[in-house]
Amino acid sequence: MAYVGELGVGSTIYLENQDSQTIITAVAASLGQQQQTSHSFSTGHWTTSPELFRSLQGYIIRIETAQETYVLLVQNHQIRPIEAMPPRHTLESVPLQQIVQTPTPSMPSMPPLQPLTMGNMVMGMQPMQMHMGNMHLSMGTTTTVTQASQTNFCSQCGMAVAATDQFCANCGHRLH
Repeated sequence: MAYVGELGVGSTIYLENQDSQTIITAVAASLGQQQQTSHSFSTGHWTTSPELFRSLQGYIIRIETAQETYVLLVQNHQIRPIEAMPPRHTLESVPLQQIVQTPTPSMPSMPPLQPLTMGNMVMGMQPMQMHMGNMHLSMGTTTTVTQASQTNFCSQCGMAVAATDQFCANCGHRLH
């Protein structure tokens, strides 16, 4: 069982009894934003429809179950229990409308993805390769970095150095 009621312009409250749980959700919506507060607690099955009232403090919800009667205060979109029901002559009844809940349809299973194609290229699970200058990087099951020639570079300034150099001729950085 689920019920909905209006708490004012742009504000709605949803009351739902699922098995032995009661779920209360207060929603305030205005242009470009939405605020939602939800509470769930064990109450058991409802024996009657819930009741909603407007009071000077906020809104009062009354839920009756076989075990006990619950009285809750909704104030500034906060929901909290209160000890006793205020006198009925101080309350204004707010209508609750029962809503029918439809089960969420299950999504159909998706077929496996096919490799993407771009012109003559097939983008799939093939090894990746990258070339940058005389460096070559290839990734598949293992990653390797190889050099196409014996040219080395200074790790400090990036200038080309010979494999036999011990110091960079440009910045003087020790190479080995």
